[in-house]
Amino acid sequence: MLLAVGLLLAVGVWCFLFLPPRRGLWTRTWIAAPVLTAYAVGALAATDRLDAVVGPVTPAEVGLGLGVGGAWLVATHVGHAVLCRLFPSFLAQVNDLYAIRDRSRLWSTVGAVVAMGVAEEVFFRGFVQDRVGLVAAVAAYTAVQAVERKWALALAALLGGTVWGLLFWWSGGLVAPVVAHVLWTGMLTFVWPLKGCDADDPTEEARAGTRDGPAAELARRVRPPAPGTAPGHEPPLPHPTPDPATLGEETR
Repeated sequence: MLLAVGLLLAVGVWCFLFLPPRRGLWTRTWIAAPVLTAYAVGALAATDRLDAVVGPVTPAEVGLGLGVGGAWLVATHVGHAVLCRLFPSFLAQVNDLYAIRDRSRLWSTVGAVVAMGVAEEVFFRGFVQDRVGLVAAVAAYTAVQAVERKWALALAALLGGTVWGLLFWWSGGLVAPVVAHVLWTGMLTFVWPLKGCDADDPTEEARAGTRDGPAAELARRVRPPAPGTAPGHEPPLPHPTPDPATLGEETR
């Protein structure tokens, strides 16, 4: 019962985040993250699983999380470069996701990114994976991304969820996956964003064509009149001066 209600809650949270206009996304994140975290912590405490799920809190766990998060960050950049060349639409989707960040102030996004990273790990790893295992938890984590309707985001959740889930299983607690997830998301968002694809963004080209249109293209090709000349009375182009030698030969 707790699991079914929790999964419905997760779907509702993702709808709350991504279905309204993006302008208030980060404000909504500050609501969504505590709701997810509170439900997971409450459910774990009610079933006496909270201490076991949190696991050891040691420098070694933090170091493990930093190492895995850094390695996955590098792997993400490599995979991004490959996917951009294979699927040009992938770049367009990533650019659109980064537009959420670019339209917001830095101070309003850092805390929200950290809070949501913690909430996702506590909920999907600590609560869901603890109950139904790695495969089902990754499937649930990937499925809720369908609300945003971007396969690039779903792919990131599938692969990232697998990495964080394996780390949770290996370390026996939430500290390492939380550190790895927050490091990975924060670096990609603010420090080392995904860039550098050689392929042009087809979405941007289409938008540029729509903005310009036939009239703008025609305007670029028509030479403007000389300064001080009324439209329709532009001076004719000067004729070339004939070469005297050539003119003499033509006369003869």
